[in-house]
Amino acid sequence: MEKKISIIFDMDGTLIDSSEAMTQSVNYVRNTIGLSTPLSKEMLEYHINELDQHLPKIFYNTETYDPSHRALFKEHYMQNAPSMIHLYPDVRQMLHVLSQRVHLGIATNAHDCFAHNMLQALDIEHYFSGIVGANNVAEPKPSPLMVYHLMETFGSTAENTILVGDSIKDERAAFNAGVHFIFANWGYGKSQNSNLRAHNVHELLALLNTFI
Repeated sequence: MEKKISIIFDMDGTLIDSSEAMTQSVNYVRNTIGLSTPLSKEMLEYHINELDQHLPKIFYNTETYDPSHRALFKEHYMQNAPSMIHLYPDVRQMLHVLSQRVHLGIATNAHDCFAHNMLQALDIEHYFSGIVGANNVAEPKPSPLMVYHLMETFGSTAENTILVGDSIKDERAAFNAGVHFIFANWGYGKSQNSNLRAHNVHELLALLNTFI
């Protein structure tokens, strides 16, 4: 079957609930470098999904990310996150159905090593023909570069591409790339203008089927 449609998913907050794992790893770094006050999961979810957030300052009280802080986070997250994350309800079944009919991709503002690790741990990596992390392009979302990269990989046009995400960054990336956007209402962030919103995976699949 020829696949004409490409569906690009954000990962964290859209397919995978990983905010507790991220919070614990950020707080591990904070504690290691002497910042005794932990961040709450709600604070992390807010800051990583809002536009124009100075995350190094918010997380570690630095102007830019220190390589040693990145290394501490990576070691802790790679080791601990696979046992803490989980798929949102019915995501696996949705991906199985869609993968037989369309191209599936991941566009995440995380490093691609985290994406591969998480997707492998949850046994869903094989559904995706393209996985793009923030380190694979010059600018992360809301830049359209991840979307362009995956469109080129799939040979897809903007008209035949849908981005599904849970934040303003995803919404803006879709707008900047000129592709369709569906807001996943169960995630961490918010949408400003999206007309297409799904409150659960069943609603999402129904909306996606209107494009296929």
